[in-house]
Amino acid sequence: MQTSNCIHVNSEIGTLKRLLIHSPDGGIGKVVPDKFREWLYDDTVHLEEMRREYNEYVKLLLYFLDPEKIPYILECEKKQKDKKQPSCYKPGHPDYFNSDKVMDTQYLLAKVLEDDIKRQRIISAVCAWEGCSFATEQKLDAIEDSFTLAKVLISGVLYSPDNDSKDFVFPPLPNFIFTRDISIIINDHLLLSNAATAARERETLLMKFIVYNNLFKSTHERVIEISESSDFFLLNADEQKDYKTSVEGGDVMMIAPNHLVIGYSERTTPSAIDDVIHKVFANNKTGIEKISVIKIPKHRSVMHIDTVFTHVRKDTWILFGKFSEKVVQQKNEKQYAYYLDLLDRKITADYESVEILRFYKPINEAYEPGKNYRQDIRGKISGLESLLRNISIEDYGVPENEVKIIYSGNNIFPFDEREQWTDSCNLLALKDGVVVGYDRNDITIQGFIENGFNCIRAADLFKKFESKELTPYDVHDTLILLPSAELSRARGGSHCMSMPLLRENIKS
Repeated sequence: MQTSNCIHVNSEIGTLKRLLIHSPDGGIGKVVPDKFREWLYDDTVHLEEMRREYNEYVKLLLYFLDPEKIPYILECEKKQKDKKQPSCYKPGHPDYFNSDKVMDTQYLLAKVLEDDIKRQRIISAVCAWEGCSFATEQKLDAIEDSFTLAKVLISGVLYSPDNDSKDFVFPPLPNFIFTRDISIIINDHLLLSNAATAARERETLLMKFIVYNNLFKSTHERVIEISESSDFFLLNADEQKDYKTSVEGGDVMMIAPNHLVIGYSERTTPSAIDDVIHKVFANNKTGIEKISVIKIPKHRSVMHIDTVFTHVRKDTWILFGKFSEKVVQQKNEKQYAYYLDLLDRKITADYESVEILRFYKPINEAYEPGKNYRQDIRGKISGLESLLRNISIEDYGVPENEVKIIYSGNNIFPFDEREQWTDSCNLLALKDGVVVGYDRNDITIQGFIENGFNCIRAADLFKKFESKELTPYDVHDTLILLPSAELSRARGGSHCMSMPLLRENIKS
């Protein structure tokens, strides 16, 4: 399945037509408390329940992107209602729904592995990366079924033929569910991420094989790679920390047809941002004319910019209020009393230290590598909320008085912080004004209702679809709620769990 001719994303809110996901695999069920920090988890996850919740997400995507698959899914669920995981949701199972619009990384990797030469390259690359023994490499090479091999390369678990015993051959990839971070589509190009942590480096490696041998098989020139400088190895350990080159998709937003937004965060470094800016501007076919860079604090709770804000509708955004210059001016005294009395610590200005930079591609002059194309925008953009309003006004033609900001937890402490932690700001737009979020963020949901949005649980929406009361086409200005008791424990929302490959152009 080659899809390079069906890849184009020029906004965060255009009607979604194709995307890449990754269903929770067995590796997530292997996370132990002693490895939380290393594997980027904060809690153990009940895998069976997580899969049930994720299946609702997949089903929702199919209703909107590939409704022809729905009768098959419903029939499978009916026949296998007593099973923990209906086989139609398993990427390696013969009953898998196999959509060319809702595609799974495990399935795509398995298709690449069907080629013997590529299969050997992938096995060798992964074993070299993970420092496997030759005996382990032979065990992997002996796996004949490509779908089984893909499962092993992702989960890190080697199952015996009788399926009674299972052995770790290398670490799992419990964060692979967050496909947004692995790469990002910039118009019809792809920016391949360079993971910030060792726990996610094999994801980048596997994605590289998927990109070059499937998604962009005949259009390699459209792939933009970011890597360490050639002399990086000469730096000492402290210098390498300062000059590390890493960028993750959660910090990159294709916010408008000619406008890219990049976050400088815990996971994305200045050297990577510099590399992205120059490679994008040097490529005349990316269509990018301006790049906004947002510096946010390096906190676990705000690891990427898409945990701070996402685009809901041309005129509407969801934002964590601590990053709003408007909210900072209206500090809640009760909040500070709570901090001082109960937490016994001083208030820091970390959340207020947001910086916005803007870079413009030269129009009437030749691009010069290494030149600084930053322009002073302090006169019109004073902070993050100001930037979001500017995007709606400047890029989408929204009148200034019509731009809306919905806040995490409705900007009420402590719900703003609690619900931001469970991804109230991390929403995926299925189309302009229709977004997917978690059902546990009650106060944020109320904020959507107060701003004229409908809010409905995914399961209730399915009933309306099945009764013909509604069709996906009829859904407008709506926040669709996914069950999230376990999904939210993995520290990512629907925006994180998606890598859009194709969106319709936004109508002006």
